[in-house]
Amino acid sequence: MDEGIFFSLSLSVQVAAFATALVVLAGIPVAYLLARRDFAMRELVDALITLPLVLPPTVTGYYLIVLFGRNGPIGGVLERLTGWTVMFTWQAAVIASAVVALPLMVKTARAAIESVDRNLIDA
Repeated sequence: MDEGIFFSLSLSVQVAAFATALVVLAGIPVAYLLARRDFAMRELVDALITLPLVLPPTVTGYYLIVLFGRNGPIGGVLERLTGWTVMFTWQAAVIASAVVALPLMVKTARAAIESVDRNLIDA
């Protein structure tokens, strides 16, 4: 197999594995909170998580560049504190993949959690 093809495939698997782990670790607790707990900003959290589903991908990508770029609020702080530039790395691909997949995970897990009878959980 060509070295370039092997690199592309291994990078894709690496990004997918890390993004999936990140989405599962973040998505299930958020889905549980949205399904079973009442808190003041519940609707806002739900709307912010749903946002990548309703925004065009170019807009989502633009906002990620703004947030994680060298002058962005997250990317700038990371670069000043650690010297690490997020943009155009495999970690940036993980972040972008996770942002796109998180709403799907949260919506699916929330529906599953809400379908379980509260009496069964309390028993």
